[in-house]
This record gives sequence, structure tokens and C-alpha cells, in this order.
Amino acid sequence: MGSSEYQNCGNGGVMGSYTPDDSLYGAHAQVVVEDVPGAVGTATSGEDPRVSRWELTGSLTPNAPAQRIRIAAQPFTVGRECDNALQLNFPTISRRHAELLLVERDLYVRDINSRNGTFLNGRRVGNFEKLNSDDMLQFGTAVFTVRSPRVHSTEKPFNPHATLVESDLDDFALANLQFDKLLTDPALVPYFQPIFSLSGGPPLGYEVLARSRLVGLETPDSMFRVAAERGLETELSVLARREGLRIAEQLGLEGELYLNTHPAELRDPLLADSLRRLRNEFPDRPIAIEIHESAVTSLKMLGELRGELRRLNMRLAYDDFGAGQSRLTELADVPPDVIKFDMCLIRGVSSASEERQTMIRSLVKMVSDLGVVPLAEGVETRDEAQACTRLGFELAQGYFFGRPCAAPNRATGRSSNSPTTLR
Repeated sequence: MGSSEYQNCGNGGVMGSYTPDDSLYGAHAQVVVEDVPGAVGTATSGEDPRVSRWELTGSLTPNAPAQRIRIAAQPFTVGRECDNALQLNFPTISRRHAELLLVERDLYVRDINSRNGTFLNGRRVGNFEKLNSDDMLQFGTAVFTVRSPRVHSTEKPFNPHATLVESDLDDFALANLQFDKLLTDPALVPYFQPIFSLSGGPPLGYEVLARSRLVGLETPDSMFRVAAERGLETELSVLARREGLRIAEQLGLEGELYLNTHPAELRDPLLADSLRRLRNEFPDRPIAIEIHESAVTSLKMLGELRGELRRLNMRLAYDDFGAGQSRLTELADVPPDVIKFDMCLIRGVSSASEERQTMIRSLVKMVSDLGVVPLAEGVETRDEAQACTRLGFELAQGYFFGRPCAAPNRATGRSSNSPTTLR
């Protein structure tokens, strides 16, 4: 959608013309909304004199593409109800959540007693506070970047460590504040968990796991939670794979790297392009691409992905097999190279009932008969490792073999300060 004025009072949107409560304003606000591919908008020529130089960039509904919202010269409210100038259909948004006010050339924001708060650069807003270009403005969990096209600032005039507060929403605001650094610096720290053959020997490879040292974004869950709010799961996943390969090369790690994908990528035609770029950059590295078996929605798509991986000399691994509904049809019709059995099947397997062990042994045999390598995830004890060997597993990973770490020992696959045996 190009630059246009529209009204959407069902799924979140911006009113083309809005007359607020006279007791609050006595005026009206107008905005222009543009879709922002990749969260980057294109300005239109010929500025409408009614439209100010201020803009917000963000999503109007959860997981929706980012849009650019131009703010009119008069103030407007933000909230869940459709009589607001900016309607946001998020569960954390109050009916009337916040107010933006333009005073001459300056833009101000205040919270209107919302339930989940309004945050400016991670700090809760009360009465009117002045906004600057590149500020991070958050209503509940709806995150927007403030832009003034006439200002080209890349520095944020605040200290994020000075605004820490205790509530979950405040933590989420801080995580949002840090997220840009995650993608632009980048501040990702790949961790590597070793994968071993149960017949013995040095590590055969590593699974690459995303971590960071940014406050509020230390774990994959926290990173991808914020990425999902911004519709940037694919971008974050692509970066995590590349950083994992880059750091592995720097560390001199040998063996195959197991790289994760995000379910959103499996619907994105650009996944194949990103994998081709990886192969061009790292032509000799053995690579396995992991997909969660529950994310598979089409045998055709899965077959095309496997074909592309074959052309790129990459292997395909199904992750978390046995967690929830296992897709045996896909397994038979489009078999991967490796199947990683979820830790829910492995945990306590050494003391499991004979019936459970028989079931796992049957699944492992079925996988092996298809020419697929079975891998046990979440092996934490020597007894579990020995049980997995008896059940027919070929590969394993888990705390017994080595915890994820940023710089594993190349001989053992473990952190340099780990004991030689864990249990």
C-alpha cells in the first residue's frame, strides 16, 4: 500500500480524520500511513501541509509488518478503541493509552493512566515528556521508533542502565531498547554445544545457539520475543547463523555446524537466498540446517528445501522429534539426514519402563531404516548416554557431553574450565 489515508477500526489502524474528545483537545488529528518493507519506508514527494515532520515506525498489530505513521500537526491519542487517532490491537494496550502532542516543532508524549504503561527509552512515562528523533517509544508491548526526517541523529541521548525497573513490562521495554544494537553492532554471541558419536572419539560438530550480553536479550527466547514484536524474526535468525559460522572459523572449530532456523523463515522465499550467501562465504564448512518438525506445513516446501540444501552441500536435520505431534508422513516422504530426538524422550530414559524404552527403540530403528541418523538431545548423565547407545542412537548431545559455551576446547568440545567428566 502506498501513501494513503485510511481507517481500520477492526484490526488496528489509523483514522484518516479523527475528532477527539473536546474536553481533551478541541481539535483534530490526521495521519498518513505507509507500509514499510523491511521496516524501512519511502517518503512521498510533495508534503501535505497538514502533516508534521514527525513519524512513528512500528507495527499496528502483533507480528504485522512495520508501518510508517506520519503525525499531523494536532495532537492525537493512542489506544485499543477505534475512536483513537492511532488504534493498536495489542492485548497490552488500554482503550485510551497515551497522547501525543505537537507544540510548535516539538513532539511530546504522556501516558493516560494506562494499565501497562508507556515507556520512553525504557523508562516509564507519566506526564508530558519531550521526544527526540531515534527515541524508542513503547505502548504496552507495542514498540515504535520516533523519527523526525529533518533530524539525522544516530546517538540516543540516554543511559539505558540508569532506567532499570522491576516489572516484566519494564524489562521488555529495556530489551526493546537494546534490540537495535543486537542487529547493527552486532552484539550476538554464538554459543557452541558439542555433538558426539556414541561410539566415542572427539566432537563431530556443534549446534550453534544464539546468546548476547545485552541486558534483557541474553537468551534466544528474549531475543526472538522482541524480534517477533517487530516482525524481524527472519533477520535475527539469518544474523545468528552467519555469526555462528564466522566465530567458529575464528576459533578454529572443526566438524559440522548445526544451524537453527526460525519457523517464520520456512514461509519466506528468501531463506534459500540466505543459505546460498552462507555457502558462498563459507564454501568448505560442513553445515546442517535444523528445522523444527512442527513448523513443516507442506511436503512440497520441505522437498524444495531439501533439494536446495543438496545443491549447497548442506544437510537437513529435523529438530525436537517426539515433542508434541511427530510428523511421520513427512519423515517417510522427505527424509532428512539427521533426526534429533527431543529431550522429553531422553530425560530419565535409563530408568524408564520397558514399554517406553521399547517405543523409543522402535522409533530409532524406523529412522535408521530410512537411512537417517538418530541423535539424542538432552543427555545429562552417563546412565542416559549408555541407555541411548543400547537403544540404537548414533549421535548425542547434552550436558553430559558438554554445556553450550562461547569458546569450547577443540579437543573435548567443552568449555576450558569444565571438568573432564560431568557426572
